Amino acid sequence: MKEKLAELLTNIFTTSGHNVTESDTVDLIVEKNDHKTLILLANKPDPAQIRNFADQVHGDTGLYVTMEKMETELREYATHVGLITWDRDELALQIGKAVIADLEGNAADLHLVAYDIDRNAVPAEEGPISGPGSGSFEVTADNNTTIFASAEPSVQTAPQATAQEDQGFNIWGTSPEMQQAATTGNYQQEERSFVEPPVTAVPEPQPASWQTPQPLPSTLDLRTAPIKLQKERAAMMAKSEIGMPEDVVLKFVPFWNYAYAVKAEHRFKNKVIDISGQGQGCLNALNGNKEQLEIHQVTDSLTLPDDNYEIKSKMIDQKEAESTLISNIIEEYTKDVRFNNVVGEAMISEHKLFKPSMDDIRFKIELVYVPIWEVKGSRNSMEINAYTQEILTNPVDDDVEFM
Repeated sequence: MKEKLAELLTNIFTTSGHNVTESDTVDLIVEKNDHKTLILLANKPDPAQIRNFADQVHGDTGLYVTMEKMETELREYATHVGLITWDRDELALQIGKAVIADLEGNAADLHLVAYDIDRNAVPAEEGPISGPGSGSFEVTADNNTTIFASAEPSVQTAPQATAQEDQGFNIWGTSPEMQQAATTGNYQQEERSFVEPPVTAVPEPQPASWQTPQPLPSTLDLRTAPIKLQKERAAMMAKSEIGMPEDVVLKFVPFWNYAYAVKAEHRFKNKVIDISGQGQGCLNALNGNKEQLEIHQVTDSLTLPDDNYEIKSKMIDQKEAESTLISNIIEEYTKDVRFNNVVGEAMISEHKLFKPSMDDIRFKIELVYVPIWEVKGSRNSMEINAYTQEILTNPVDDDVEFM
């Protein structure tokens, strides 16, 4: 579901003139006019995830997207920490607008983020000063939200109303705070004029034992592939096979990630034997098994979802791994060539082996850890590659009991 949603959003933002890239920390990063928006896709809204995402945004724009309908308190909390939210209803509305604009040929004019708004627009006329009592004024924003704020008796004019926004695909028209951020580029928490709902007011279902609240995420300094499968999704994938998960552990398994190229040329009598090729793969540093695994993304640090993880120690060192892999490469590229010669009236067949030497092979190897989710049930468990999102049929070590 997240992959399809990410592809859909990528198409919409690309059509509207944004540069879209993937990231190890969030799902998408879109840029336009030197402004950056970070997008996080969530299967289910979560307060801790929202808080953590807001901390990652820093001076950029953060867009939190979920396919589920968000509770009012949770949506207001996301706004409070400076995020834009698209839940199921808002997402359907914005996608619909984008589709219509694309059909009409106006997709390039879509206002996907605040910096698309004309910041030199003339503010709307000031509204009358009124209020529930002395020393207060009332301003009606574009979204028909009435805000009361205290003012000194000497103040004779009301603050300027939010500039009229262009009609169309605009994710900033849902709250006065976001309209303020659109024009000033800075979300001022202390200027909020309504009572902030406590985070604890958000209703949450009773979690399973493995879903108990965890400490805030921490950073792990480790040469590893990124995590592309979240913990909750891994548990759901395993549930149909092992039943209700009792625990979900993140394991970092060491692999020798290697790449090679072979180029050799042998001459025999009047023939030239060409031996060439290239390839890449991984050798499990725990059990020595070669895996059909290609690692294209590697990072030197990783943000952990919680503290329930373990780092496996390698059992096969680099020298042993190189010796094994190069021997396999030489064997794979050895050619058994048959030659037929006619001597008088007799046909003589001859076989000769041609193999590459060490000098004919260019070889590169490094130790990379791969994140593996181990989902444990009451009697068995399942392993899922958190990088490729594939269910493993063979255990990565000897500690796992499969069905």
